[in-house]
Amino acid sequence: MAAIAVAACNRHAYALMHGIDDGGIVTGLAGRLTKTPWVYERTGDFVPERPRGLSRFWHAVHRLLERRALRHASAVIGNDTGMVELFSRLNCRSRACVIPDIPAIDEEISTAARNLAMARYRTSPDQKLITCVGSYTRFQGLDLFFNAMPHVLSACPHARFVVVGGDTAEIRRMNEALDRAGIADSVCFPGRIETVELAALLSVSDVLVSPRRAGVTAPIKVLDYLKSGTPIVAADTPANRAILSAENAVMTRPIPAEFAEGIVRLCESPHLGAELARQGRETLRRERRSPQAFRQALDHCYAYVLSTT
Repeated sequence: MAAIAVAACNRHAYALMHGIDDGGIVTGLAGRLTKTPWVYERTGDFVPERPRGLSRFWHAVHRLLERRALRHASAVIGNDTGMVELFSRLNCRSRACVIPDIPAIDEEISTAARNLAMARYRTSPDQKLITCVGSYTRFQGLDLFFNAMPHVLSACPHARFVVVGGDTAEIRRMNEALDRAGIADSVCFPGRIETVELAALLSVSDVLVSPRRAGVTAPIKVLDYLKSGTPIVAADTPANRAILSAENAVMTRPIPAEFAEGIVRLCESPHLGAELARQGRETLRRERRSPQAFRQALDHCYAYVLSTT
């Protein structure tokens, strides 16, 4: 990738380059070699890892190149103030731009798509549909959600859970664990689905959950949750507090029993859910989480770089 980027810079003489996450390392290498200014956008958390064996060496090299690319970038972009605090420790604060993330789902939901989602995911009219979008790692907190399920079912026997994401092997492991717990029949694993279907699923669900524990930046899926107009239950952790609060979601301690209580509360209180959903969309509007605002902020960042290099 670095070789291709260097060749492209020599061929086209770009005014600047924009690298995102690991791509920022490539732009840093290419920028230093071709004297081209670059912008480094860091969208995720600097989550500590524990590599083993030879991977420890490559991990150290990766982190070294990443930090050098951040320090020497003409500007760095973070998606919230938490990222800017991390940049400040790398002496990047004076060149840091905060450009908030926006919802990834921008599709209009047709009546046909909604009806198809209802038919696929609801097995009875009185069912309560509880949906989570995420990967099968502890970082995302899915263990919290799975351990909350028996508590929810004891209070709301007609609840049905949908967990989006994961590959075949991951889904098989989760199904085996849930089968041992005796609740596999109440959980649906559609795997990775298209954004049109995902948008329809979020809109027909009764509750959306964000059990994420670690990190400081708001997950993109939470922005999609807010846009969907479906009420949210979230673990009261820094990552979720970056965009959620008691004003627009039910926040609970990351304990299975309390997380389940929050879900049951929304299942039994449709008026509360409607008000939280309304406040959630207002949050997106108030924080200017729209494609138009994103493009405008990016234009300002580019103009700053071009005026100072």
